[in-house]
Amino acid sequence: MEDVPDGAGCTEIWEIMSERRSGDPAPEKDLDDSFLNIDVCDPSCPYDLARTDPILREIGDTPVVPHPENEQIAMKIERENPTLSHKDRLGAGMIIGMREKGELEDGQRVVEASSGNTAGGVALAANRLGHPCTIVMRETTSPVKKGFVHSLGAEVIEAPDAGHDEDFYYQKVAQRYAEEHDAVFLNQYENELNRMVHLEWTGPELYQQIHDTDVTHIVGAVSTCGIMTGIGEYINSQDKHIQIVGVDGEESNISRVFHGEEMEKYDVDIEGLGQWRVTDVGNMEVLDDVRSVSDSIAISRAEHEMSDNGVLMGLSSGAAMEVAQQITQESPDANVVTIIHDGPEQYFNKLH
Repeated sequence: MEDVPDGAGCTEIWEIMSERRSGDPAPEKDLDDSFLNIDVCDPSCPYDLARTDPILREIGDTPVVPHPENEQIAMKIERENPTLSHKDRLGAGMIIGMREKGELEDGQRVVEASSGNTAGGVALAANRLGHPCTIVMRETTSPVKKGFVHSLGAEVIEAPDAGHDEDFYYQKVAQRYAEEHDAVFLNQYENELNRMVHLEWTGPELYQQIHDTDVTHIVGAVSTCGIMTGIGEYINSQDKHIQIVGVDGEESNISRVFHGEEMEKYDVDIEGLGQWRVTDVGNMEVLDDVRSVSDSIAISRAEHEMSDNGVLMGLSSGAAMEVAQQITQESPDANVVTIIHDGPEQYFNKLH
């Protein structure tokens, strides 16, 4: 290993290689056909416990790279986090944040309701920070996801596939379980840390990467409303000219509420896209627009990006990419950064 002293221990080698990695030139600088001019991002995690843990310190500092086909689009690749989604930030941020606020004791069990990426992010953070972990999932959740969470040492409880107004709705089951077992329900849908993690971490990180570029829009999917309103709140404080565009499911109520329409029955099949309501954590005022994408178009766009361009993404990221493509078609002067929230690994049952 070049430039590593003889006799260096594993920890010293790790520190040397980490310093070297953070000093490498960004490959994006060599791509002449992109609007990007990005320096390597300095690690910006605001949580000491995450910065000092050898696993959790790999969360964040995700790259922004040019789209291989559309030079008006760049992508922030959140699937490069340890459990392959931006929810790693949320898992670590909620657990550490609640510890810092005195709402979670050392070694106390944490409970979360999730059938998607949050389950993995919470299970990983709980594993590293010494908290027993219970994840409540719908019984219809794929065995792959259940096995993934189990592999990180978490307990999985299956709840019936009930509607939000029923007693056995998975979020209500998680809350009752926490109350009955002296545990803490993290509750991403009502926990302000969901937005604050992205206001204090993802937003500053992204702005550091794009502030000297000609970015006009930032696009990403909205579900719990944490990532896009957190990023949007920070970006608005720095540059009000950048448009923050949320992406919703076609049969979801987030876009309906945003545009002043009446709520209707929720019917979105893609996990991580849309909600039956606007959650308590979202600051919708920072969004300039919310656009809807159907399940079929989101899936088709994700399939195209993977098979034709080699860009690995999940289905909500496919919806976000569809809106990014729409914006560049509408305006030749638009330069769009779209969030690639996760990868395809958990969605192959829905991909053709």
